[in-house]
Amino acid sequence: MERLRDFMKVTATLSAEQYAEQFPHPLLLLAPAGAALAELRHTQLASVEQAKASIDRFNASLLDFEPLWPNPKPGPEFPRKVFIGRDARRDLVINHATVSGRHACLALDADGLRWQLVDAGSTNGTMLRGKELRPGQAVPVRDGDVITFGKVDTLFFTPDGAYRFLRQYRLFSEAMRK
Repeated sequence: MERLRDFMKVTATLSAEQYAEQFPHPLLLLAPAGAALAELRHTQLASVEQAKASIDRFNASLLDFEPLWPNPKPGPEFPRKVFIGRDARRDLVINHATVSGRHACLALDADGLRWQLVDAGSTNGTMLRGKELRPGQAVPVRDGDVITFGKVDTLFFTPDGAYRFLRQYRLFSEAMRK
């Protein structure tokens, strides 16, 4: 599975419970080289309280994004704490020269309800929705947020948000083909 379109085919038959069991970690979608993420900076899922988590808009270019798969041997705190970097021992490895070996961390808050992003003092920085993070400061992330590690753009989804997004995107695509 190299692209989101392939991942959607695999997950199309899964229930929410089955998806959460197989993919209990956040989903990061890597933007292909040269992707125009500026137009996706506002691609957000609405909160669960708002319209049953409907999606503001869909973009066909998302189908070419690559899901970032976890290391086969993740750390002991995975999936509640996900370490990201170029080092092969990170939970999510981004093999790019602008990504530090130990770049950032995604972690559930103390209540286990919301994901937070922390830059680990990376050389080239981490940006959330176009704003650079201060190293060590935890900031909340939402489904559909653009996170930039060095010069690598990704889209972030919680496990629940990824399932809703994949399901709604597939339904939307099918409706548009009719």
